[in-house]
Amino acid sequence: MRTAAILFILLVLSLSGFAQSLSIPGFNQAYRDATGYWGACPMGTGGCPDRIETAGCLITSLAAVLDYYRISLAVPATESCTGSAQFGMDPGILNAWLRTHGGYGRCSTDPVGDCCLEWSAVTQVELRQYENTASTGVSSTARAEIDRALGRGYPVIAGVHWGAHCHGTTTQSENCHWVVITGAAGTTYTITDPYNRDVHDPHGVHTTLNHGVFGAYTIDRFVVAAGPVPAQPEEAIRITLSPGGLPGEVEVTLSARTGGEYKIFVQVVDPAGNVHYARRPAPGFTRMELSGRLVPLLPTPIYLAPGEDRIGSIVLQKSGEYSFLVRLEDPNRPGIAVASAVAAYAVESGSSSPRPVGWGEIGLAIGAALMLSLFVALIAIAAKP
Repeated sequence: MRTAAILFILLVLSLSGFAQSLSIPGFNQAYRDATGYWGACPMGTGGCPDRIETAGCLITSLAAVLDYYRISLAVPATESCTGSAQFGMDPGILNAWLRTHGGYGRCSTDPVGDCCLEWSAVTQVELRQYENTASTGVSSTARAEIDRALGRGYPVIAGVHWGAHCHGTTTQSENCHWVVITGAAGTTYTITDPYNRDVHDPHGVHTTLNHGVFGAYTIDRFVVAAGPVPAQPEEAIRITLSPGGLPGEVEVTLSARTGGEYKIFVQVVDPAGNVHYARRPAPGFTRMELSGRLVPLLPTPIYLAPGEDRIGSIVLQKSGEYSFLVRLEDPNRPGIAVASAVAAYAVESGSSSPRPVGWGEIGLAIGAALMLSLFVALIAIAAKP
């Protein structure tokens, strides 16, 4: 009995790490909106030609991390890209603050002006910089540092690359893009990608490191952002994805801890990294269709009862892995998420139906193997006189 109890405790501890994920909001660097935009704001100083929408992935990721730590900055109207005084945290506010606080400096890749972030100017949190020395995957040393940071509630900002060159138009092959690592997912990590092709959506794309907007990402340089860890919200909703009755059809079900009236957004990232939003044509329809622009599931708020609510089904046309993000918003506070949940789904080539993917399933298999080895060892110890 004692051996079984020890095994059970160790099994629970080993599996708990695979489900860990920090609640980090995330912004879209390309966001443009008539009432509050930052994508078109000029970056840097000294005549830097960059704009947040094209070169602001790093400061957008940094803004998401500072927002996670509940840090707000004040920007006077004369320095704000919007022409109005601002207070809070978003990429536009952070960019304007950096421009007046020595936050940009010259680097070798700047053709004109000072366009590179000066890390030393960011004093609101402690920034610890590391390198991933593995040419593919993540080195054991880097993985240990990332896992240790996430375990303490510290988000990680990572420079990544995909393919041989950034965007195929430059010789740069490392730190092509910056993302926020939010949690462990088996042998990979969940991330918030700051680049969302929908310029009307202020939010980044919640996905995995091996399924970024630009492709499968490899970590180059990474920065642990340490600060006073805010209280993590309880899991308010959970997504269940299951096969429907048609080939490629997915049923989407929400499990809500408490009921309420919400605007529901269902973001779907396809295997090519394209971002779509699911919508139902009318309240009486349960079949969802995909739109290339930010749209809610239905134009009017939907009441969710505590427990399970089926919100609709959708047919996925391509084989590969899809990521689903369901976000609930208060109808009286548009753009502010009150709860969100992420899940993945894989459509296998030649298969008539998709299957749900647990991002921790590889980790669970590894954990199960370790537990089996431990179990054998404990039996051997118990058998000794």
